[in-house]
Amino acid sequence: MKETRFLFMVLLLLGVCITLNANDLTKSVQGVWTVRVVGAPYGYQDYQVTVKQVEGKSFADVKSSALNLKDQELKEVDGKLTTTVDVGESVHVVIWKEKGRIKGTADTSMGKLPIEFSRPEVK
Repeated sequence: MKETRFLFMVLLLLGVCITLNANDLTKSVQGVWTVRVVGAPYGYQDYQVTVKQVEGKSFADVKSSALNLKDQELKEVDGKLTTTVDVGESVHVVIWKEKGRIKGTADTSMGKLPIEFSRPEVK
């Protein structure tokens, strides 16, 4: 009986830690970002992304010279945010937090391309 309670407590604490980590990520990515997809074709490299939360869900508005998406839903999976964007092909995007920085990849027909996130300079 003690082992069952101990196992239940460990699973409960693990669930709380995962939830707190995911909430930390969603809070960290909120706001406006300048985003660069390294190695993407010309016209598909640079974006302005605004991440917001509405009723507990995360959404992104994505703007570039070739793309204008509103309310692209970001789903939390294994402590990462994911979405699929149609830019002439389906591109699976994964965003995570590593060593205090936001990182990501775009899984395209050209392979996985790194995504660089930075906050735009205030003028």
